[in-house]
Amino acid sequence: MDADTAAGWCRQRDSELASSVVLEIPTGTWEQERICQAIRALAQTHRGGIKDVRRYQDVAQTHVLFEWRGGIPDCFQKESITIAEGMEAKIYRPRVPKLEYAEAGTPGQMAVIGPEFVRAIGELLEKSRRNDPPSVNFNYRRLRIFSGNTPTPAGEETYDEWVEQATQAMDEWDIPESQRKQRLTESLRGPASEAVRNLKASQRDCTALDYLNILQEVFGQTEKVAELFFLYEHTYQQKGEKMTEYMGRLDRILHRILLKKGVDPEKIDGIRMQQVLRGAQPLDPVMLKLRTKGNNQELKYLELIRTVREEEALLEEKSSKSGVKVHTQQARPRECTLWDEESSDTYGSEIEGRD
Repeated sequence: MDADTAAGWCRQRDSELASSVVLEIPTGTWEQERICQAIRALAQTHRGGIKDVRRYQDVAQTHVLFEWRGGIPDCFQKESITIAEGMEAKIYRPRVPKLEYAEAGTPGQMAVIGPEFVRAIGELLEKSRRNDPPSVNFNYRRLRIFSGNTPTPAGEETYDEWVEQATQAMDEWDIPESQRKQRLTESLRGPASEAVRNLKASQRDCTALDYLNILQEVFGQTEKVAELFFLYEHTYQQKGEKMTEYMGRLDRILHRILLKKGVDPEKIDGIRMQQVLRGAQPLDPVMLKLRTKGNNQELKYLELIRTVREEEALLEEKSSKSGVKVHTQQARPRECTLWDEESSDTYGSEIEGRD
């Protein structure tokens, strides 16, 4: 990988050269979600997205094309960056062509134009920027296709897969509501598109969130909020399952609760923290670390996932040095059924009166 190769990759994926970087991660096993979490933890005040990922299992490398909004953070303008305990990723900046001018203006010509002209042009551009909405055609990663047909046609997503990426995209799109709706509907086909069209015919001034809600009603699972909370509080960490994997299972259930408006989003961090501590294996070293960190205080998601990942990386490093493998048993994620006999009404006050 070099600057020219990175630039060619950017052009293939419609990524802005000046706002993109290529990370070379010395492992071929990281999933896209783990890469996103690592990058967000390093640049919390910046936004961006993964445009493409290439894995090379033979040399244990992963190349990630990442495009930033509003400029590349300072920490990603170096030649390398530490993205995990003991893991250094190389950074490649695409080569940006320099503008070449056939004829450069002379000082005399610039003096004729004068500073007033330059100032007037600047004010005109600023006024145009304030009045014009963001361009609909701005480069962005489009949602994958979803139709709702069964079985799922080749090249399309299941509902659970589609709604997960759509919800995440909704949080990242800093655009007017009309463009949010357009970006959602352009990914819909068949029955899914018909459901949104019927909603618009019966309800005026629909929002993008209304689109997601009607799709959830038509294609999502039909469980009630109380049932989801019961399932959530009876979802436990399996023996040999990493804490990050367990948290992923919990978050998928929380996401379904959020779609049904069954919980205040501001309470999510507390509910997640409570169940992580309650449902983890009693002697899980990461759980013990969380209990001792700040006397069981509530951690925001970013701080929680960072603490968990750092502790897991430390455990893996210790196990590799000692030759004793941590988490030797591959866990098979399993969510208990709603008829699990073991019950503890942890969220009784939260779900009372829900249907």
